[in-house]
Amino acid sequence: MPLRYMKIPIILVFASFLLLSACGDEPEAETFDTEIPETDSIEELLEVVDELRDTLTGHWVNSAFISSIQAKKSAFYSQQKMIPIAEMVINEDDSTMQLVFGYNEACTGTYTRTIDKLSLKSCDGNTDFQFEFEYDPFKKELLLMADDVTYRFTRLTKNMEAAGTAVERQIVAGLLSGSWQSARAVRPFGGKLQFDQKGFVRGISSYNKYRFIIGYDSYPAFMDVIWLFRGANQHDAYYWQLDGDSLRFHSFVDEAPDMFEEKAVYYRLP
Repeated sequence: MPLRYMKIPIILVFASFLLLSACGDEPEAETFDTEIPETDSIEELLEVVDELRDTLTGHWVNSAFISSIQAKKSAFYSQQKMIPIAEMVINEDDSTMQLVFGYNEACTGTYTRTIDKLSLKSCDGNTDFQFEFEYDPFKKELLLMADDVTYRFTRLTKNMEAAGTAVERQIVAGLLSGSWQSARAVRPFGGKLQFDQKGFVRGISSYNKYRFIIGYDSYPAFMDVIWLFRGANQHDAYYWQLDGDSLRFHSFVDEAPDMFEEKAVYYRLP
């Protein structure tokens, strides 16, 4: 995925705010829970700021993608919001950052951090890539400026997991949470259905886990795709969609004239 050189100016410097807070006379400047010790120089104060800075470890997802999923009730119809970067996985233990492009491509590199600025100058050895992010400690967002457009990233979890895991939980939490009652279902679908945010599904015969597919290059449909697993490795793919208050599942049939067979219709229980 070719990207031009990306650079974002420092729009918010946490250290400057702390300096103003330390030197100002206004009483409302005392807003920090952590007491900042007295220092004899700016250099010492900056060292304190560096120690107090927020941790950024975890999964950061494009904020526009999250908003689109909630508005359109579909990850498939939100694909255009995954660019230029869908997700970032940051690990401060080894200063690595993984960039995920549209859930079809990914690269990993070592970043450097200066106050609230992160620079990733190499991604899988490709020195043509250079990304610079700015952390907003007040809105708790990471910002990327590309082609005069600011892209915002929201952290969904502080845990270190495989890319895409946090987005799957977001889909469940925002779209498929709760219990669903069947209005019509054929095997393997049962009378009630429930997804949890740990990847387990209940109410579908012989299936125990699920995974949402975010990249759709191999699926000939304009619907979201879910994998249902038997055990650890065997799975079947189904199409799903939210249609008003109903949740519908379809299977793809090569021999059928319309190519799709509706397998189940569910309604959310109050």
